[in-house]
Amino acid sequence: MKKIIAIMLVSLLFLAGCQSDLPPSGDTFSGFEGYTQELTEQELKNAMASGKVELENRPDENVCYVSILCNTAIESGELSESMLSILPEDGIVLEEFEMEYEDGDTVFEVVAAAVKENKIHMEHTGTSVVPYVEGIANLYEFDCGPLSGWMYQVNGWFPSFSMGQFEVERGDHISMVYTCDLGEDVGDTYGH
Repeated sequence: MKKIIAIMLVSLLFLAGCQSDLPPSGDTFSGFEGYTQELTEQELKNAMASGKVELENRPDENVCYVSILCNTAIESGELSESMLSILPEDGIVLEEFEMEYEDGDTVFEVVAAAVKENKIHMEHTGTSVVPYVEGIANLYEFDCGPLSGWMYQVNGWFPSFSMGQFEVERGDHISMVYTCDLGEDVGDTYGH
């Protein structure tokens, strides 16, 4: 049973954009190394249909909105005073920011452009199709414990696949959110 739970956690972390390399002890699983899963077109279509939230009113132009939030990290009590001093007190690294994009751009491409435009540090590994965001604004995975890291959300939904495969649509609201508890503390109950 523990092995099944560990496998499910690995899948959730990788597909939702959160990696975990838990230290050896008890139930462990490996991290990002070797993760190259890319959904087929049909798998992606099925995943999108299963949870995508449709907006009522979409704009006529190719604009979307990007925000970056780390309030869970600020409130966790896990960060050092020096770390707290470099993060915004309210946990809003980037308030909702309007971005123009090209047809076919993915969530990853839009987020990367938004952080570049706003001069916010972001570090990632992987490929453009299966990227993994390690840190934003000097806040990294595991800074708030073994289940912490960055996740992405589109229109209130936490997709269970790579942000490099999620194509942006007009008016999408994209958030990068920091979780301290494998998504449960930010409203993602996929793995719980």
